[in-house]
Amino acid sequence: MPGFDYSKWDKIELSDDEDDVHPNIDKDSWFRLKHRTRVEQEEEDDKKRRKLEEKLDKLRKEYEIFPEAARGHMKAQKVDKAIKEVEAELERMDKERKWNADNMCKTAETRTEVSAPSATPGPEPRLQGEALAQGYVDFVEKNEELLEKYIAMGDSSEEEVLGFLKVHGGTLLQGEHAESYLLLDCLEKEMNDQHKEMVKSARQSQYLTQLREFSRASGRPARDGVMPVFQRLMDHEGTKESFDESVAEFVKRIVKRAPEKKKEMDKELAEAEGEKVNPLGPGGLDPMEVFKTLPEEMQTAFREKDIQRLQACIQALPAEEAKYHIQRCEESGLWVPSQGGEAEDGDDSD
Repeated sequence: MPGFDYSKWDKIELSDDEDDVHPNIDKDSWFRLKHRTRVEQEEEDDKKRRKLEEKLDKLRKEYEIFPEAARGHMKAQKVDKAIKEVEAELERMDKERKWNADNMCKTAETRTEVSAPSATPGPEPRLQGEALAQGYVDFVEKNEELLEKYIAMGDSSEEEVLGFLKVHGGTLLQGEHAESYLLLDCLEKEMNDQHKEMVKSARQSQYLTQLREFSRASGRPARDGVMPVFQRLMDHEGTKESFDESVAEFVKRIVKRAPEKKKEMDKELAEAEGEKVNPLGPGGLDPMEVFKTLPEEMQTAFREKDIQRLQACIQALPAEEAKYHIQRCEESGLWVPSQGGEAEDGDDSD
């Protein structure tokens, strides 16, 4: 047709699946490599185009500042020349741009049709509290070896992890027990100064988290997201960068939480040891708790095992207060009465 330039369609790339692969090279890997290379090149071209368009806009505004009479001057002519060079470069990029199925077509209209409810499986419900803990022990006992194999793949490629989850994803993604196991594994490793190993485990944990989020967003079981999620990770640089950021953020949270968790565990252990070291007295009272309630002078006397000072402290107290503290000391085992009814240290302040 006269007046219509068809030359722009001369550079159409029909598919990444053209049969230009050597017979000794895996065809699927070759196609993925070609597609990834093309996507990266398009992203680079888009960045260059944006910079040129920004430069062109800036030059045009600069040129408009000159009045009509001054546009013949050298400076104005220099700006005008720069504008024409940028426009020529943009025109060249348009002319040499390669077209493919991703950039030839644009969606002009979208429509969503809601069909009747079906019996298709949906995502697993989000578990909390007791529901999350229920069945965890049984799951770990049954699948601990599988979980450890998965964690050990922290250095593996996306292709290898994908292959593993194709086989075992139905088990690891059933419920949220696997994610809980990996979270505890990360905390334990960080508390034991195994930071590098923790980072590997964190990466494996985030794969499961991404699949769980895909499940909730798509309304499908998490195992159905294994292929699309990993395909996106392998083929799209932006998705891979976003995933790496989520791993880094998760690692930060683990690094922050680990010392807090360690303090909590140490405190629980100390309390448990304290119960063993300080058994309850004959009256059922904890000697340490009773000791903390004594007047400071009595505490000092107990610490120094100074019986005379202790007697002096008791005598200095009002009768009711002295009786109250002595009774509590006896019931906790801090004060042991003699067989004659008096205190073992001979105190007769009662």
